[in-house]
Amino acid sequence: MDVSRSLNWSARGGYAARGVVYLVVGTMAVLAAIGSGAAEDTQGALREILNQPLGGVLLGIVALGLVFFAIWRLIQAFGDPDGLGTGGKGLVIRAGMLGSAIIHLALAVFAASLIFSVSIGGGSGGGGGDPTAGWLSWLFGRDWGRWVALGIALVPVGIGIAHIVKGWKASYERYMMADAETLRRIRPVCAFGLIARGVTFIVIGILAFYGGGIYDANDAPGLDEALQWIQDLPFGWLLLLMVALGLIAFAAYAFVEAWYRRIGVERAGV
Repeated sequence: MDVSRSLNWSARGGYAARGVVYLVVGTMAVLAAIGSGAAEDTQGALREILNQPLGGVLLGIVALGLVFFAIWRLIQAFGDPDGLGTGGKGLVIRAGMLGSAIIHLALAVFAASLIFSVSIGGGSGGGGGDPTAGWLSWLFGRDWGRWVALGIALVPVGIGIAHIVKGWKASYERYMMADAETLRRIRPVCAFGLIARGVTFIVIGILAFYGGGIYDANDAPGLDEALQWIQDLPFGWLLLLMVALGLIAFAAYAFVEAWYRRIGVERAGV
């Protein structure tokens, strides 16, 4: 069995799974913008998948894809197949990939908990809450916890800015195995998607920073709160619609990565 080839295809499946999740998030945000539903975060998107016909099977496939994506992020973080190096910028990007691995693995675990809950007759509405809430409550309950919360709030702002720059400069193209004409055709969608996701990260950071002094680990701001905040602005429905379409474009970007991205697990130093 060719392990490198299997990991390459697994990574592509992971990108596709991420695309499915954001396609659902974006679609639900569109419905919220036109007054036909409520915006949801990625966990809400997984619940929505479960509620569809054959939802358990579909969610199981997505969960497996999220595990594959988390593994690929770990390979990127520790093996550096993209050649980012050990300079300051490279280490920051690789640390971000490690964080992405943890987040997507947590999403996969959440999806599995939903499937298990349904299989034993518990319904599809529960998720058991955030498994990190306990230690976060302890952390932010310390006298110095407020300053930690304020510092952590800057992380999604930095991620958001990085997404916007990546979309604007199309720096992702260096990792794509596509000809110039294909890159020219997909560039507007990819840029729109990355910038829209960057905006939501910045809003999350602003909300977290604003509430840093009264942080509640059981009610930390997330994607759904960011979308709701955008919706509450003047002409918020229109702004939310634009961001929602951008998140759908980000899903398209994930599908593009699933098809065209240079994976190269064999170059990883692991």
